[in-house]
Amino acid sequence: MLQEIADNAWHIPILMAMVLVYGIVLNLVLFRPVRRLLEERRRRVKEASDLSAHSRDALKRRFEEYELAILEAHRRATHVKEEARNEANLYRTKVLTEVKAEMGGELAAAQSRLDAGVASVRADLEAATPSLARQLAAKVLGREVAV
Repeated sequence: MLQEIADNAWHIPILMAMVLVYGIVLNLVLFRPVRRLLEERRRRVKEASDLSAHSRDALKRRFEEYELAILEAHRRATHVKEEARNEANLYRTKVLTEVKAEMGGELAAAQSRLDAGVASVRADLEAATPSLARQLAAKVLGREVAV
């Protein structure tokens, strides 16, 4: 049996050489290209991840700028509304003052016309009082009354 093993021992170096050659061939043909593909995929995934992170950061900055712009626009709109309200109040006050002044003038003119009318009626009544009194006394007494 040892003799048979010794006769067949020459196969061992050949098998070892074949395993070595197959290992080298498999390494060149299969393992290296697969490793290169895996490395390329890893690199692309990392680039995509970096690009995604960069895009997220840019989007976050843009959103913050958008929010700030909205807040600033809201502040400006509030300021414009307040200015418009103040201008409207000033205009209303001005118009009311003018109307009050005009109405005061018209009221004073109407009051002076009324006072003049009252004075005229009073003067007419005072002038007509003696004749009215005579007529009334004549009717009550039933005779003519002399002054």
